[in-house]
Amino acid sequence: MLHRRREVVPFNEIQGVTSTNVCAYSNGDDHFFSVERHYYHGIFLGFKWECIEFARRWLLMRKSCIFSGIPYAAADIWTKLQALERVTDGKQIPLIAHLNGTSDKPKRDSLLIYPRSPALPFGHVAIICDVVPGYIRIAEQNYEYYNWSDDYSREIPLRFENNCYYIEDQHEVYGWMEIDDIENLEPLDETKLDLILKQYQQTNSMGTLERCVIPSKTSTLSFAWLNENDKAEQLFMQLYGTDLIRTDTNTLPFYKANQDLLLNIGGVSNELHEMFLHATEYVLENDDVLRHFCIPEVFWPKIRQSWLNEKQLTMTGRFDLAFNGKEIKVFEYNADSASALFEMAVIQEKWAQTINFERTFMSAFQLHNILVKNWKKFLSIKRVHILIDTDQEELLTAYYMQNVLKDAGIDSKICIITNDLYWKDSKIVDGDGYEVELVWKLWMWETVFSNYLQCEKEGTLNRQNNGEHPYLHQVLLNEHIKVIEPLWKVIPSNKAILPALWLLYPNHPNLLRSEYILTDELKQVPFVKKPIVGRCGHNVTLFDVNGEAVIHETQGIFIDRNCIYQELFSLTNFDGYYPIIGSWIIHGLFGGFGIREDKKLITDAESPVTACCIVWK
Repeated sequence: MLHRRREVVPFNEIQGVTSTNVCAYSNGDDHFFSVERHYYHGIFLGFKWECIEFARRWLLMRKSCIFSGIPYAAADIWTKLQALERVTDGKQIPLIAHLNGTSDKPKRDSLLIYPRSPALPFGHVAIICDVVPGYIRIAEQNYEYYNWSDDYSREIPLRFENNCYYIEDQHEVYGWMEIDDIENLEPLDETKLDLILKQYQQTNSMGTLERCVIPSKTSTLSFAWLNENDKAEQLFMQLYGTDLIRTDTNTLPFYKANQDLLLNIGGVSNELHEMFLHATEYVLENDDVLRHFCIPEVFWPKIRQSWLNEKQLTMTGRFDLAFNGKEIKVFEYNADSASALFEMAVIQEKWAQTINFERTFMSAFQLHNILVKNWKKFLSIKRVHILIDTDQEELLTAYYMQNVLKDAGIDSKICIITNDLYWKDSKIVDGDGYEVELVWKLWMWETVFSNYLQCEKEGTLNRQNNGEHPYLHQVLLNEHIKVIEPLWKVIPSNKAILPALWLLYPNHPNLLRSEYILTDELKQVPFVKKPIVGRCGHNVTLFDVNGEAVIHETQGIFIDRNCIYQELFSLTNFDGYYPIIGSWIIHGLFGGFGIREDKKLITDAESPVTACCIVWK
């Protein structure tokens, strides 16, 4: 008999359906917190995809009821919840608690409650969807992450002994809570949503952001707060020194956000990522739109092939977001960049631990662990080759990624340009003889294209002499080598995607009007002219209404690139500084955020990464 290996269902995908129409979604694993709220017909149910969210959604859809006052911990249902509320009339529906080991037999459509434990730190809640001889059948979320084989997630033994019923799961069970008068409760009629009382529908608060400064008299500390034996931290000290103070202010500034802003940044980032993916597909299906990206046509087939075959071969991307207290807007998607990853994932946490100011956690608290988890998917690779230029910032990021790979149990080697790689019998190997299978790169794809075209011009495109170093394009466009970030990411990282995005999602609340030409509509407001390919804020110009005056501009190396035009969004001024939120997408999902700030309106590579903490009330 063949035994099929059970595959984990990815986050946000359906594991099963119970009670006719209630879906259970995968949370991916035990340790992932999506920081994304779920509303159903305006009613807040919880966070995707926690167990308590499923219980609330099941009660709403099948019984027209919800419960409140239990925000996160399912175990509190047992100790704090006495009744449900019907959303159509506010009627209180009592819950009857039955301890595990009682003489009352469990009933279908009851809530099964688990206490807190090391394995279940918030407890757990499930729905008893059937009671059969010797077993109960339950439906749940965030317990196991496999596809269901039926309309329930698990069967749990039910033992009857000494006139008492015992549910015997691997974790301790408090008991079950029976819904009183359940026969008179009906499913929510989704054709009559106007019957839902307004008191149960919530307005999503945008959240708050505050700039704080620790007095300079307490900021003169200079001691070993970083690990000199760690290559990344050692290089960071060489580049920026060991003082805790910010050299441009001689103080210790940081930002403080509340949970609403964190949750909104997470939700907006996840939605934007899906929108950019949709726009990428749209661009690749329309040659006339793709021409705006100024990518030589010789590479179009490879990009399209990468999109078809390598959609999941991705690790990091970063949105540049702006927040003015009322709205969150996206400036661009750095889908092929890892700039400031180390500072946001590691340095700000160490800085916060040293200063020890008020916080619940830092804004990128999940970033390192999520990176490690996603790299573990490549454990079959013998060695990951990290390919970088000679830039010290890139080396800093490369050292950090080596630490991530080490924590994931993966061997790696940093290769400067291609000087550490060689041709051997039509294969590319490193100095230790390891064949190159998977490359994590910090090179721009546009540089790879230029290298290819230059070699084509020189007639060296296919040179593969044993012992010689390969060209950059021979490594990164090699059909036998996987590359992270994959070739298709050249589309969402190109700012020519912004007008395409606006075309697909006009007036979306998180987008700014963007066009390929300066339209009359854009002239009615201040606007930005930015190159479609560029980094670090180079060659960006901010114009006043009608383009009559330049508000601010930067110089750089992208002066000859085609440009797009985007509506200017006014940043909030905090004590003379303008913060930009860098929101990280790790393997397709929000992983945390960080902040760069500057006195200039255009942030660049020199703009300091400034710590941001979350205070969760």
